[in-house]
Amino acid sequence: MTAAVKSDRWAGPKGFIEAATAPASFVLGVLLMAFFMLVLPGVVIYTVVWGERAVATVEVCEQRKPMRDTEFLDCRGEWRFADGTRGSGHVSGVGRADIGREVPVRVGPIGPYAGGLDRSRHAVIPGALMWAATLPVVGVVFFFHFRARARARWVLAQVGEGTGSSVTGRRRFRDGRGRTLLRFRASARPPSALAGAGLGERRFATRRPFVAAHAPSEEIAFFAARLAGGFAVFAPGGRLTLVVRSVTHSPPRLELLAPDRTPLGRIVPYPGSEDQPGVAFSLTTETGEPVAVIVARFLRWTVVLHGDPPEPLCHAAMTFAFDALRLTK
Repeated sequence: MTAAVKSDRWAGPKGFIEAATAPASFVLGVLLMAFFMLVLPGVVIYTVVWGERAVATVEVCEQRKPMRDTEFLDCRGEWRFADGTRGSGHVSGVGRADIGREVPVRVGPIGPYAGGLDRSRHAVIPGALMWAATLPVVGVVFFFHFRARARARWVLAQVGEGTGSSVTGRRRFRDGRGRTLLRFRASARPPSALAGAGLGERRFATRRPFVAAHAPSEEIAFFAARLAGGFAVFAPGGRLTLVVRSVTHSPPRLELLAPDRTPLGRIVPYPGSEDQPGVAFSLTTETGEPVAVIVARFLRWTVVLHGDPPEPLCHAAMTFAFDALRLTK
């Protein structure tokens, strides 16, 4: 008697929510930083400096408590512009002492505002502090970025990017003429060709570990599985062609193995770039013959192939470039 396996109908939505949590948190953080660093200070400064001049008459001020432990003074009244037009509503920057008085204001996106920047410290200081903390970090990031770009140009000049077969990209690799030669697609479900590949006993590194490399004709060029500490490459029919596993993390070094565990080659930092890990890597055979050089170009990678390397090694170089951000961190 066989027991029926109850499928989880919420598995799809749960997986989507788990996969979207990190990107959504990043986007929310960026939006909050943009609000406190750009929008809020910008609106206040624009209103105080360039807002249209008017005269407001404060009529009433009430203490409001929209949330627990949160109070603010809501002052309302009318204001009059120089051309005689009028408006009414909330007036910022005034208090109970201004009730019944005419107060000069500036009218901007936030409405009429009385006072200068000294009365807007609550809106300007958080943004100023965030700018003070962010600018040095951005400066350091740009310093290392431009330094890495200079090193990448040096490596490409050494290996001769224009003389060999080279492609650039990450998920979509193009040649020097902009033609797409290979496109990677990741999935959480194993393709049917890998059903009998024995991957059930392996530990995967990501939530979408199965990768299909598509040729320009949309045919499958090869498959890859992102494993913990490396990856495996499969032929279109599902036959395992090689396994790449990490040997050391600092600096990153990986070894290439045949299905029978025979060493085929290694991926190591390119000679001369050891002081800047992650800039360039060299793929060589077990005898030391160069196969490819993989060079980082910000979020993209350039793969320069030497001669006509064996197809499995070429696939290993392309897969490493696709997954280098994970394999080299």
